Amino acid sequence: MALARGRPAEIDWSLAHRRFVDERYLLYPAMAGVFLLLVVFILFPILQVIQRSVAGPEGVTLANYARYFTHPRIASTAWRSLWVSGLSTVLTVSLAFVFAYALTRTTIPGRGLLHTLALLPLVAPSLVQALALIFLFGRNGLITARLLGADVNIYGWHGIVISEVFYCFPHALIILYTTLSAVDTRLDEAAESLGASGWRTFWTVTVPSAKYGVMSASFLIFNLVITDFGNPKVIGGDYNVLATEIYNQVSGQQNLAMGSTVSVILMIPAVLAFILQYYFSRRNYALISGQARPFLRPTRRGAARAFGAFCWLVCAMILLVYATIITASFIKLWGYDFTPTLRHYRFEASDGWQVLWVSLKISVIGGIVGAIFSLLVAYIVEKKQPPGARLLYLRAVIPAAIPGMVLGLAYIFAFNRPGVVFYGTIWILVIANIVHYLALGVLAGIANMKQIDRSLEEASVSLGAGVLMTFRRVLFPLSRVAFVSSALYFFMTSMVTISAVIFLYAPDTKTAALSVLLLDDAGEAGEAAAMSTLIIAVILAVFLLVRLLLGRQGFKLIRG
Repeated sequence: MALARGRPAEIDWSLAHRRFVDERYLLYPAMAGVFLLLVVFILFPILQVIQRSVAGPEGVTLANYARYFTHPRIASTAWRSLWVSGLSTVLTVSLAFVFAYALTRTTIPGRGLLHTLALLPLVAPSLVQALALIFLFGRNGLITARLLGADVNIYGWHGIVISEVFYCFPHALIILYTTLSAVDTRLDEAAESLGASGWRTFWTVTVPSAKYGVMSASFLIFNLVITDFGNPKVIGGDYNVLATEIYNQVSGQQNLAMGSTVSVILMIPAVLAFILQYYFSRRNYALISGQARPFLRPTRRGAARAFGAFCWLVCAMILLVYATIITASFIKLWGYDFTPTLRHYRFEASDGWQVLWVSLKISVIGGIVGAIFSLLVAYIVEKKQPPGARLLYLRAVIPAAIPGMVLGLAYIFAFNRPGVVFYGTIWILVIANIVHYLALGVLAGIANMKQIDRSLEEASVSLGAGVLMTFRRVLFPLSRVAFVSSALYFFMTSMVTISAVIFLYAPDTKTAALSVLLLDDAGEAGEAAAMSTLIIAVILAVFLLVRLLLGRQGFKLIRG
């Protein structure tokens, strides 16, 4: 009896000792390492930008900010950015809301195909939209010059707005589709049963139910537009915004102090938009009910035709953009000679195939490392919750508020110095891409960890497994789809990003997306279209490979 009574105490002591050892020698060192990496690659570089913006010959000064606000041309970039971002946000969210409503609240045919087509802009660099608009509506545009004979100037703020709407539409659609899918349609049915018309039900029930989703999407789109560099650079013409002004100051005039000042000014609305977007996304998540059962009654014929026509028109415009880019890559000289050719794929004006291979290496490494790192942060923050976990979480999501241009400039100040062996190599580009897009990977990892019952981990520990074995045998298999999804996200964004790496590439580390921008600047629009086509093809091929490897789970992952 004594022995029987002693065994539980002995087992409890053993488990407590194992937990103590795991936390002391594994968990806390891992957390310290992650925290140190985030400080080195996020906090320290950003502080360098702020320090450069206020540095003067005699110490801290605000002279750079005074020069910014007193220079009419430079100061106007802030108001131009706000105008373009605000207008693009209103148009994008409005179109995406109607599209999401049609997909979730009507019975129009082909909803799955429409949803897939609407997400197509995610697989191409942002400037592809601007490049296609120039091919169609530029001075030698197919529609304006060839078909209509009109002299239309697509360059300027209106060109930026149109291209940003195309670029940001899928981002808004993802949020609004999720929001409207989660709201119980029985609320609408209840309103209609009380005598409310369809229009009144829409404004008094549907829109208020989705208000947090609408606000979250609005601030996300505002942040995307105000920090975007590709579209304004290609189609903006003389209409400079904050992102292009940073590039002009740093690369054009070698004025790093003013470039830092403009970067800090750009961070202010970007950070505010991120904070508000995060707040409303949390409120939106809290309203999503697991009890919702979105049963759809057949939509009236007239309404179904109207919604169907709208959705197919939007998808047709998106397809037109990408069909134009692909077609232009096989045309000898767009606007003048439409003879079919493969000349652009020889990349006589650039090292096309070499930069594609460099991009592929950077994206594969970034996808794997980014997914592992974000999953590790999510595991520490959500499952272990040690002291300082909230601070670690804050450090991990901060990059979502930092524009890519600012991050790239910050890395110049922080790491362009003797002894930093990874500067000038592909590793600085890998790090920049992972850090730039880390927040979404961490948030997705935390959402996945929340769905894993804590009792599974406790059962594993009670059977004698340590932290590493529990993570490897229990948590990681349950997070497999989330891990692959995160890796795909990092891969895709690394393939298409421009702003985060525009200041960091070397001649032998130029990426494919950067090559598109540089080719367009050099007047090689055909080769720029060819490189854009290859980027799209590579990303779609990787998605198809994942679909084949994971079966139905892969299909859901790609659609989500």
